[in-house]
Amino acid sequence: MRYTLSFLVLFGLTTVAVADDAKPAGDVEKITYDDHVRAIFREHCFTCHNQNDAKGGLNLENFGATLEGGAGGEVVIAQDVESSRLFALISGAETPKMPPGQDLIAQEKQDIIKKWIELGALENSGSKVKAKKKSGLAMSGPVTTGKPEGPAAMPEGLWKAPVMELQSTGAITAMAHSPWAPLVAIAGQKQIALYNTDTLKLLGVIPYPQGVPYILRFSRNGEVLMAGGGRGGYSGSVTLFNVRTGKPLVTVGDEYDVVLAADVSPDLSRVALGGPQRLLRIYSTDDGSLLHEVKKHTDWVTTIAYSPDGVLLASGDRSNGLFVWEADTAREYLNLQGHKEAINSVSWQPDSNVLASASTDVTVKLWEMVEGKNIKSFNAHGGGAEWVSYTHDGRMVTAGRDKVAKVWAGDGKELAKTAGFADLTLRACFNHDSTKIVVGDWTGEIRVYQLEGMQELGKLKAVTPTYDQMIASLQSEIGTLDKAAADQGGAAAAAKQAWDNHLAAIENTKKASADAKTAMDAANAKVEELKKAIAQSEATQKQKEQEAAAKDADAKKWAGEIAKAEQSLNQANAKIADYGKKVQDKTNALNGAKGTQAEHQKQLEDLKKQLAAQQQAHEAAQKKVADLDAKIAEATKQKESTPDDQKESKQKEIDSLTQEKTAAQAEVDKLASEVKKSTDAVGGKDAELKKDAAAIAAADAEAKKLQAEAGKANEEKAAAEKSIASAKQNKQTADTQLASAKGEIEAAKKAKNDASKEMGSQQNLAKKYGDEINKHAEQLKKLEEGKPNVEKDMNDKAAAAKAAAERAAAAKQDLEALKKEKADFAAFPAKLQAEQAAMLTGIQTKEQAMAEAAAQMAELEQQMEAKLAEIAKLQAQLDKTMEEKSAVYAKLRDSKQKVEAGSEEMATAQAKLQDLKRQQEMLQNVYQ
Repeated sequence: MRYTLSFLVLFGLTTVAVADDAKPAGDVEKITYDDHVRAIFREHCFTCHNQNDAKGGLNLENFGATLEGGAGGEVVIAQDVESSRLFALISGAETPKMPPGQDLIAQEKQDIIKKWIELGALENSGSKVKAKKKSGLAMSGPVTTGKPEGPAAMPEGLWKAPVMELQSTGAITAMAHSPWAPLVAIAGQKQIALYNTDTLKLLGVIPYPQGVPYILRFSRNGEVLMAGGGRGGYSGSVTLFNVRTGKPLVTVGDEYDVVLAADVSPDLSRVALGGPQRLLRIYSTDDGSLLHEVKKHTDWVTTIAYSPDGVLLASGDRSNGLFVWEADTAREYLNLQGHKEAINSVSWQPDSNVLASASTDVTVKLWEMVEGKNIKSFNAHGGGAEWVSYTHDGRMVTAGRDKVAKVWAGDGKELAKTAGFADLTLRACFNHDSTKIVVGDWTGEIRVYQLEGMQELGKLKAVTPTYDQMIASLQSEIGTLDKAAADQGGAAAAAKQAWDNHLAAIENTKKASADAKTAMDAANAKVEELKKAIAQSEATQKQKEQEAAAKDADAKKWAGEIAKAEQSLNQANAKIADYGKKVQDKTNALNGAKGTQAEHQKQLEDLKKQLAAQQQAHEAAQKKVADLDAKIAEATKQKESTPDDQKESKQKEIDSLTQEKTAAQAEVDKLASEVKKSTDAVGGKDAELKKDAAAIAAADAEAKKLQAEAGKANEEKAAAEKSIASAKQNKQTADTQLASAKGEIEAAKKAKNDASKEMGSQQNLAKKYGDEINKHAEQLKKLEEGKPNVEKDMNDKAAAAKAAAERAAAAKQDLEALKKEKADFAAFPAKLQAEQAAMLTGIQTKEQAMAEAAAQMAELEQQMEAKLAEIAKLQAQLDKTMEEKSAVYAKLRDSKQKVEAGSEEMATAQAKLQDLKRQQEMLQNVYQ
């Protein structure tokens, strides 16, 4: 983060020195406002800083107004020159230099004002320096603002009883998570519930009798929890609690309305708060005094946050005002303008360089802290963003009116979001290691999510249960846990049995594999023996087969001769049958051809007669046409010489003759066509008769040829029958010899087959045992491979059973502890009363001792007075009397010491008594 050197010196490197003894040294002259300082102010400052014209809200005309300060807060801090802004301005250490437009006040006058502040800023010569009050807030030693070196703070021994027994809760008004421990604080009615976000168990309840907390924040080291709230329209304040004990350390502010926004500075020295009064007030946690009051906001102050480095302070209001202030001086540093509606929440990036703001205008804006520029703006939630919070690694979580919470990267990229809630989400925060978020909504529902996969882990209750309710719930849970432990135990036993069975299966498989190997070796030996027997049988068979082959060759030879002769016989028979059929066919064909020839001859005669008649009719028709032509020519000639009145009659005659000629010519044409057809038919029949004659001659020749071939076939048949008879006798002899050889071959084959069959059986056995060995090997491999899984399953289930048993046992221990805590809680008021009574008895004893010591002291004083009188009268006995006087003085000093010690003891006892009374009153007021 870049700042100027003067800026860093002003806000980061100043130190405050507080004198142990508030009294100025006895030899130092008092410097007072009335006697020394007011005259300097009158000369140089009253023109601008008077009662009627108090520029910057600062009036220096009287002592009270001077110490009250101006709009930016106090300007004079008694005994702390470096923190007093008034001196910084008049000395020129800061701007604007005062008085404006003039030279600086003279050095001697500056020295007077400086000395006045150093010596306690007294009003007049009768004023006394006020020693700074010390609060219960432990500030001795350096304040760590980061991760603690030892274990992070967690509640120790807090009561879990609710302050008020409620059936339901309203909106989640405030929630905060420890930066270093699994601890979330949730606001409720007059209480703050503390939960462990790893176990989701209630750790304790911190009473908040002031009313309702509206803002919760953990200190940077997680040791302190800040709660701000109160009762609307009535009162408001901020209290810091010790996280380990739950005890209040300091309460600041006495507001007339509820505190809505607050934060504690990283060094725990200051608390800034605001609310409906529209004021930003900053209080000291050392003495509870008001350090600054800022009147810049024009509407309710809704959010406040110190930067992690403690240099800056941000605040926002219900309008759209968003400001950044110098944390030490409360002077305005930046006015961040850009939001259109209410500012609901602000949060600082861990390095203090960026401020995030969430607004009802739906956006979250990121602002850089050098010039106050808006470097990123994104729409976070429809309807409005209600909350924004950074975590250690720069991611943000937001809540809003769209009923979800979202997680964002530092650059405004959405990373994940929750499932929807019943109503708008109001608060969301990361857990200590940024692996979870806790989200609360308007209905009071609080969910815890694992960020990976945005898995819901469970719910927390803003309305905490009573001891009786917690005991009943735990008893019910123990029943469930006992059953789960029994189930897990059974599963573990089953897994152990499965492991034993697995080991037994491995051993059984190894044994079965060894047995199969022995049987396979025996079968392989038998196979080798049978192979030799088969080889002998094969040799015998081969010899006999050679003999049989010779005899078979003879038999086949004669069988071939028989077949050949039978083939010749069959061929001859076939020829004879074929020739006979062919001769018959040819004879039938010859006779048919002769019949056809006669028929064709008859048809030819008929056609010739028909042709002659057609030719005569054609010639007659031609003659008729010629006659009509002659008549037409004559009529035409006559027409030429016929009178005109007769030409028409003549023309009709010519037309009639012409029509008759046309009809006659058509008859001629018809008869010519018929003559042509008949002439063609006569020619066709002549051709058919010629074919018939040729066919008859060919058939007759072929029939004679077939008859000659049939004779030859009969000769072949006789020769074939003779050859068959001779070959059959020779084959019979060869068949007899072949049968004898085959018998011997079959015997050899049988011996071979029997041996082969036996060998096959033995080989099958060997293969079977080999397959079994392979199967066992594969099974053994799978068993060995599965062994780690079975062992892991056994170990996992054993661990699960152990964990379930431990959970059940732990729940029972929790139940007993809860019952004891309930009893202790019920007995606590009586215990307080007993302690109070004992304390009162102790005080009375101390008072009695003090009275006795005082009486003794009075008696000794009387004795001393008597001795002094005696010294005056008896000068002669001076030495002896002086010795007695010294002894009396010694006793007197001893008595005084006893009185003083008794007074201190009584004061301590009275303080403790007051503390016990306060606890008793709180119990009476809270647990009523």
